[in-house]
Amino acid sequence: MKRTPDSPRGDSSGSKAPRKKSPGNDAARKDTAKKDASRKDASKKESARRGAPRKISPRRTRGASSEGITGKLSLTARGFGFVQTPTGPDILVPYDHLSVAASGDIVRVELLPGTASDKPAGRIVEVLERNQEPLTGRIRRRGKEVRLYPEGQRISRALVLEPASLAQFEDRLPGGPLQEGDILRVRLTLWTDPGKHPQGEPLELVGRRDDSGIELRLIALSRGLPLNFPDELLQEAEAIRMPTPRKALREKTRQDLRNLTCFTIDPVTARDFDDALSIEQRPDGLFELGVHIADVSHFVEEGSALDKEARERATSVYLVNEVLPMLPEHLSNDLCSLVPGRPRLAFSVIAVLDSIGTVHDLTITESVIQSSRRFTYEEVEEILQGESDPLAPSLHILELLAQMLRRQRRDRGSVDMDLPAATITLDEEGVPLSILPVERLHAHRLVEECMLLANRLVAEFVLKEAARHRRPFLYRVHPQPKESDVEQLLELLEQLGIRYHLGETVQPEDYRNILALIENLEFKDLVEKLALKSLPKAVYSTDNAGHFGLGFEAYTHFTSPIRRYPDLVVHRMLKRYIAPGRIALRRGVQDLLDQVASHASEKERNATEAERDYTRLKSLQYLGTKTGKVYSGVISGVTSFGLFVQLNRYLVEGLVHISTLGKERFELNTQGYRLEGSDSGTVYTLGDRVRVTIKGVNPQERKADMELFRE
Repeated sequence: MKRTPDSPRGDSSGSKAPRKKSPGNDAARKDTAKKDASRKDASKKESARRGAPRKISPRRTRGASSEGITGKLSLTARGFGFVQTPTGPDILVPYDHLSVAASGDIVRVELLPGTASDKPAGRIVEVLERNQEPLTGRIRRRGKEVRLYPEGQRISRALVLEPASLAQFEDRLPGGPLQEGDILRVRLTLWTDPGKHPQGEPLELVGRRDDSGIELRLIALSRGLPLNFPDELLQEAEAIRMPTPRKALREKTRQDLRNLTCFTIDPVTARDFDDALSIEQRPDGLFELGVHIADVSHFVEEGSALDKEARERATSVYLVNEVLPMLPEHLSNDLCSLVPGRPRLAFSVIAVLDSIGTVHDLTITESVIQSSRRFTYEEVEEILQGESDPLAPSLHILELLAQMLRRQRRDRGSVDMDLPAATITLDEEGVPLSILPVERLHAHRLVEECMLLANRLVAEFVLKEAARHRRPFLYRVHPQPKESDVEQLLELLEQLGIRYHLGETVQPEDYRNILALIENLEFKDLVEKLALKSLPKAVYSTDNAGHFGLGFEAYTHFTSPIRRYPDLVVHRMLKRYIAPGRIALRRGVQDLLDQVASHASEKERNATEAERDYTRLKSLQYLGTKTGKVYSGVISGVTSFGLFVQLNRYLVEGLVHISTLGKERFELNTQGYRLEGSDSGTVYTLGDRVRVTIKGVNPQERKADMELFRE
């Protein structure tokens, strides 16, 4: 599927997932609230008894100095970690240098000798502040020990549960003692020796291993994702009412645009419609393109309980067919949803363009609109392919403008990657039924280009305002890739027989040129994936640094305030800047925006990891039904212990262990891109196409074992 490094709607297809009710029910919420209150009281008493958290200094290595860099540790799925520092690049910490630190800990790290300045590496010498969030995972018994194997990447070791606290916990447990595979929340109590397992105290039984929906709860809780809204918050949301158009239009800044022919384009399963489009051709031949976004900021008052909850969540999280929404459904699926036939409050960006996509004029205004039609992507695609419809002329004009806008982006060097994607279908019990490729439609591209345009125009408008007045704002920035990451990508390309020479600095055009070189090659998908990995992640920032991947001078997120908190903040700031006269900004706005930028970027990363983890879990559960079958794939990773192979059909990755390759000795070459046989000269290279047999799958450990198929 076509994908830019920063999708405007926040998912790979530019579409929205269906919203379902969050897992859990009212009774469960009340029980959980009572348990949380009792746990907090117990935790306070325990903290008072044990005293304040102590700094933990692991055993020092010879030559370690007392100086170091302070930062927050974040572990990865492959076992190593990064320390995020207030200034400077993240510091890589190899697995054997993590000591007794866990994800979220504030640590002091010492740089390793000879480390590169743009990609520093170090070792942790002290844990300054322990992350107090409970760990969630599955129970395993090892002899007399009961261990918790945490979900996610919070900690590198299993926790041994303290026998005394475990006995007390099990005595109070309904349904009898803990069973293998049950899910617990545990507090880390002691870990001072990296050679030993940390100790933990059980806090809560999340569920039994066979409970319905337990996997989603496990992944959500392990990532700190809330499953439900507090009852009082739901009541606050239900009390909000839709104003009549007459009342809404009393606001001098809001225009009545109900005369425009607006329509929404969404997935067939969508229940919230947060953006609508309109297009009209003027007598002078120019086009008025309207991008109308739900005016969430009208309903979510700044500083309210709803606002605080949305700010903390920062984003909706899409777990295959379930959604953990940022806002309660009364807002997301009703008041803020641009349903057809009903007047709705919106924030409209109306751009006047010519036939080649050049913007001649711009209007940004609060509005009242009324959608006339709800389209699905598939319906629009059929119309674009020639099916008759009253709105066909409008859709064909939009398609033409979208093509021109896309061409303009490409001319600026925008990086579009044709990455394959798949969709997983689950039954009511969460059992995967199928994994099918996602088809990228012209209708997807049409909507995507309109959203990209609106986001860019809003950012450029504020940037011009900032040149005349002090205008703090929230931008979406995508930094230039590190030189070392680009060099590594070029080395890989050279191993695959492709040579490309950079100028003095890497430009977006370089990535576009590389993608053009591999367009028709068999390892195209792999190289695009690696090229995407070489790019830094886009983040939120109050400092406009431009968007490397899109090739834009300025960019923001404006088009999805129902499911992204930064968009909601952008709406609020924009309302102040387009209001008549000068609107005084209250003190602390800059600091507030900086906090939102940092928090939202972190929450976005966390949500992405949860979505990937749940998708991999369900993919492996499905693959487990295919044991013994043979599939085609591509070597997606080469290590000293074997080959990682991604299946073409299901886009699932598994390991071909080196012990299954044959009796001869295989060694990893110095570049790390291939395994070489010592006797036969057999070589397995990154990007090679292979056929593999599925030998075994362990979804809980996220592992799939494969063997090369030899006819």
